[in-house]
Amino acid sequence: DNDDIAQAKADVTLKTANVTGQSGQEVSEQLTAVWNGYKVSAAEAELYVDKLAAVAASTASDLEELSTGMSKVASAANLMGVDVDQLNATLATVVSVTRQAPESVGTAFKTIYARMGDIAAGLDAETTLGAYTTAMKEIAGINVLDANHELRDMGDVIEEVGNKWGTLSKEQQVALSQVMAGTRQYNNLLALFDNWDMYNKALNTSRTSAGELQKQQDIYMESTEAHLQKLATEAE
Repeated sequence: DNDDIAQAKADVTLKTANVTGQSGQEVSEQLTAVWNGYKVSAAEAELYVDKLAAVAASTASDLEELSTGMSKVASAANLMGVDVDQLNATLATVVSVTRQAPESVGTAFKTIYARMGDIAAGLDAETTLGAYTTAMKEIAGINVLDANHELRDMGDVIEEVGNKWGTLSKEQQVALSQVMAGTRQYNNLLALFDNWDMYNKALNTSRTSAGELQKQQDIYMESTEAHLQKLATEAE
């Protein structure tokens, strides 16, 4: 029931706040945006934060940065077929490499994913779907439409580009990034594709991360208890 769902999410929020040192209110807002964006059930609430915690521990980003960035982009990513592991690895890579504020990186990818949707729906003033699909095919040999002429999942298209990235010339790489992201945001895609090994490692970490938040919470509790014990000893 709703009470159980609320309790499960409150428990995860408290653990996350312990690990990041943020206020419960801040953490609650960030995680709620992530959970709502991906329509996460109570049973999976902690697993989604495990993913963030594990990737944060293995890259130069931290849990607060990843939850902040993801809160800006989760619903747009989900809508365009970028799963939580792909998004997690994307944000961790770009935040680690560029050291931009996580809000900026999250918002940049929200814009990139929304642009794809706008092109597909014929709402983008600059680029038609025909021009976009032709450019993607010509530069990288990639089909962005499936057999039914529907837009493929954006996460899969991005991974196909990333896996071919090393075979493209510098000019092709810049042209492809600009086609995909537009002239304002393409540097974020360059940062992602130029560090594709980091992305793949983070992706693998995200997919195999169950139990990570609890592990970090246990470390927090141990250090807190040790600190309190030290204070008690000094007081005596």
